[in-house]
This record gives sequence, structure tokens and C-alpha cells, in this order.
Amino acid sequence: MVDAGRVILLNGASSSGKSSLARRLQASLDVPFLHVSSDQWVEAGVIPQRRDDEGPFNWVDSMRPRFFDGFHRTIAAMAAAGNNLIVDHIIEYPPWRAQLAQLLTGLDVFVVAVVCDPLELQRRELCRGDRRSGEALAHLHENRIHELGPVDFSVDTTAGITTTLTHTVIAAWEQRSGPSALFYPGGR
Repeated sequence: MVDAGRVILLNGASSSGKSSLARRLQASLDVPFLHVSSDQWVEAGVIPQRRDDEGPFNWVDSMRPRFFDGFHRTIAAMAAAGNNLIVDHIIEYPPWRAQLAQLLTGLDVFVVAVVCDPLELQRRELCRGDRRSGEALAHLHENRIHELGPVDFSVDTTAGITTTLTHTVIAAWEQRSGPSALFYPGGR
């Protein structure tokens, strides 16, 4: 039987630096970690280009909920198969966090809040050009992604993803003790 993989779950607003941090962590860790994100699936063309407000191609009410349900289940399946994962995600809703906690029960999970100054988020969003204007701020102010439950560690990426910042996350991950904050919705 294969030992379950470990999961480093990076939760932050769009354009906060999650993907950049994931790549730096992946390059710096002493054991192999796969970098997994829903954006990778979107970029690979998994989602149909057609998105309607109604019917079977209704993105908001039909396709998107099923997509993220499957994405969350994939994280659990990949880790259960023995893969170490760095998951780059935006946990937008309390039910998503609850589902992840349920699916990842029994696994070694380390939740990292990736925070960034709102003005810097807006600047990055504009520079990227592939995000809806205001998306990052909506994650912070409407979805309140950093208020949905406790985390194991928090890192501020406003100044960028440096070697020091990367090693700080790795040191916190290596020094963790006890179950993940993911499994304690009200805090420890």
C-alpha cells in the first residue's frame, strides 16, 4: 500500500502570487511535489468555451459548481495515490472549505494564507491582462476568503516571492505539529 501524499494548500486571492510561490516551493523542497491548480485545467482547455446564463452551459449555476466539486475530489485522489501536492487555490465559499476538510481528512495538510496588499493585487491583475477587473478584490471583500477559517501559516507576497519568503514557508511546514487548521473551522 502506498503512503498518502502530503498537501500544501495555498489559499489566496487571484493575482496574490500563489502560482509563483508554488513553483518556488516545488523547486526548493527536498522531495517531489506536484503543483495543482484549477487554472491549469482552464488553460488546458478542459472547460467548454461556451458559457451561457441558462441551460446546460450555465457556468455559474451548473458547470462551475460541478467543476470545483471534481477539482476538490481530484486533490484528495491524487494525495491518496501517494502524490505530494502544492495546491494553488482560492477557497471562495464556506462549503468549499468544509468539502476540502471532509475529503482531506486523514491526510497531512498544511494551509497557507497567501495575502497581498489590495493595491498590489489590482496592479498585478491589470498587468496580467487575463483576469476580470476587480476579481482579486472581490475575493477579499465579497468572498472574504481569508475569513473562512483558520490557517496553519500566513505569508505576505506584496513585495514578491523571494528565496527568503519561500524558505520561511518551508520552515513553517517542516516545523508543523498536530492536525491542520483546515480540520478546525472555528480555530484551534
